[in-house]
Amino acid sequence: MSQANKDLVRRYYAEAMSGLAGIDQVVSAGFVDHHFPPGLPPGPAGVRQFFTGILGGVFSDMKIEFDFLLAEGDKVDCHFALLARHTGEFAGYKPKGNPIRCPAISTFRVENGKLAEAWEIFDSGGLFKQMEA
Repeated sequence: MSQANKDLVRRYYAEAMSGLAGIDQVVSAGFVDHHFPPGLPPGPAGVRQFFTGILGGVFSDMKIEFDFLLAEGDKVDCHFALLARHTGEFAGYKPKGNPIRCPAISTFRVENGKLAEAWEIFDSGGLFKQMEA
């Protein structure tokens, strides 16, 4: 079960970085990511809005670099970095085309073979320094 849950998290990020066509098979209809901005709908629709509308409007050439994943019970911790180019305005930072590497840790809860909830922390200070460089 632990390996299947880790594989599900890897698939989530693969879908997020490649157009989200199969995201309905990865996240539940009620999926909530607690780090998404308020007002996004639950489930696949919210995931699509976040990755295409929000991140996609700020960063291009996005890739995920996995450090490691830990799984226990219904939880998976994913230590990774978002690699991208800053190509859209974000939090008052004008795009300069800078490459960025933003380390993060996400925790996912799996229910009935799909992702049901997520929480994330990321290096926001490092991200802003890279955008202003």
